[in-house]
Order: sequence, then structure tokens, then C-alpha cells
Amino acid sequence: MTFPLPNRLHLRLRLLIVPTAATLCLLLSACAGGVVTQLDRDTYMVTAQSRLGNAEGAAAGVRQADAYCKERGRRMQMTGAETSDGVIGIWPSKSVVMFKCVA
Repeated sequence: MTFPLPNRLHLRLRLLIVPTAATLCLLLSACAGGVVTQLDRDTYMVTAQSRLGNAEGAAAGVRQADAYCKERGRRMQMTGAETSDGVIGIWPSKSVVMFKCVA
């Protein structure tokens, strides 16, 4: 035997689920990788940003650099990195990763 939910309870559940789903979507899209830019013959730079903190932005940049080199059958060697602070959830932190693709 099932009991129908009263309209008020149904509305409360709906008001709880919709913002939670929106927050989840925001968190899943919180890290954004940038475009890989060639600086020299075998030296590249990638920028990344994250609304979750400096470490997440830097990690996203390193993952993107590694994937870039793997697509070319090479191995990524990081040559430098810089990060700028952000405010979690408000201003994204930005990271720049410099790397080489080596054999």
C-alpha cells in the first residue's frame, strides 16, 4: 500500500533537490583547462583555473599537459608552474604550467 505525498512535503523535497543538483553541476565544472601554447620548439605552456582552490587548478594544468604529450607519443616534463590565489567559489585561482614533451 502506498501513500501519496502531501503537496507541502512534495514542494519541500523539490526545493531541496533542485539547488543540490545545481550545486553538483557547478562543482563538476569547477576546473577548466586552457589552450596549450607553444613557446619554443619543444616547450609549451597551458593555463588552467579552478574555483576549488590552487591545487585543483594546478593539477588540471598538469593533467592537460600530460595528455597533450601522450597524444604525441612523448612524455611530459614540467619545467615550471605559477599560481595566483582565488577565493573558493567566487574568483577562480589561475595556474600556468610550463612543460616540455620529451622522448
